[in-house]
Amino acid sequence: MSLDKTTIAKRYSKALFEIVSEKGQRDETCAELNQIQQVFNDNEGLGKILTDKGLEQDQKLGILNILIKDASTYVENLIKMTFDYGRMDYLTAIIDEFNNLCDADEKIVRAKVVSAIPLSDQQLDKMAEQFAKRLKVSEVVLDSEVDDSIIGGAIIKTDSLIYDGSIQTQINQIRQRLIG
Repeated sequence: MSLDKTTIAKRYSKALFEIVSEKGQRDETCAELNQIQQVFNDNEGLGKILTDKGLEQDQKLGILNILIKDASTYVENLIKMTFDYGRMDYLTAIIDEFNNLCDADEKIVRAKVVSAIPLSDQQLDKMAEQFAKRLKVSEVVLDSEVDDSIIGGAIIKTDSLIYDGSIQTQINQIRQRLIG
């Protein structure tokens, strides 16, 4: 039975998270992984190239050596393991899951706020502070998006929650009540 990308990413990230947390190297590892993820983001398709048979093994090893050149032992081992198992195209998903574990451990929630008009930094900060209190977490990191179709108000979305205070939703609710 073949495992899906999400399952593999969760397993690898959890193992790495537990090891580096135990060794007191979580923050350094997180920063290092985010640098590697940036390399993959800047070079679209790099994971697929390192996984597929398009390149010769020695060419892949050359790229791999560049990736692990200044890597810590744990990150180097992660990269080598994903390479050896033909899962380099999963590396960014593993890093995303690792970041999710770090956020959960520090009680940080990442969310997107959708509003009809651009919000100022002060408005975003106040909204993040109030949302953090509501969720009982230490911090909420908001990513802002403008969508004038919501007419007014705001919608805040996390991975598992949606708080919809948009005027459009309120109009739709009134319409449903009137219809009956």
